[in-house]
Amino acid sequence: MLFWTHIFDLLAKLAGIAITVALLLLNLPTPPAKVGFEIFILCFLAGIAIWWLLLRPLSSWLHARLRLGTRLSWAQSRRASMLFSPVLDLLHWHPLWEVRQLPLEKRVPAIEEFMNQLQAEQDDKAARQRGAPALSHAFRWLQWVVLAVAAVLTFANLPPASWVSEFQARRFDGAYYPVLTFLIVALPVTSVLRWLEHATALGQTTVVSNPSATDVPHAPFDAAMASSQERTVTKEQEKAVDPNDHSRFAPPGR
Repeated sequence: MLFWTHIFDLLAKLAGIAITVALLLLNLPTPPAKVGFEIFILCFLAGIAIWWLLLRPLSSWLHARLRLGTRLSWAQSRRASMLFSPVLDLLHWHPLWEVRQLPLEKRVPAIEEFMNQLQAEQDDKAARQRGAPALSHAFRWLQWVVLAVAAVLTFANLPPASWVSEFQARRFDGAYYPVLTFLIVALPVTSVLRWLEHATALGQTTVVSNPSATDVPHAPFDAAMASSQERTVTKEQEKAVDPNDHSRFAPPGR
């Protein structure tokens, strides 16, 4: 939620953050007191859900409509979010500026074909991950276990989370922040487990490329542009007149 790909994606994420803060403010106790960890988690999850179901597709629809000149349906916009507003791979988003060079009637089919190819590539990647060694899967599941345990320890104020909270209280004049405690407890362990997951998977997994999805990612646009250019050249040839051809001035035959 802290990174963006295009201006509408940034605005959608800022709106999601604003909604989360508004929900927190609406759920503050009276008189105001420290927000509990469970209240923060519920408001955070609500903000994520609103962004995922509404704001993210809206940002993709705006990008397609205002930047690419393409009118997508709401269902197509939700699916196009994998291109315009990726979650796990922000460095490899697909703005699809090539679409603007296509005729209007070819833009939506070209985007859909590109999404099909990208989906095939992601399915192939998921299949390779499922074929990873059992040790890699174990490290992946351990990350979720660590997150759950860290949340329980923070909520119950048990060691080692209680030690982190006590350290914060000494540093911040008696105040401590459960969310910061949770991050300090969970992030170091999950980072190590994440590294171990990739290290064990990359060392023993055979990568099989998908030619239709990886070798020619822009094939739909190339084909559509070639067809458009061919049609344009044909029309220009039909309009072209040879200046040396005087047969057009000949009287019609009887």
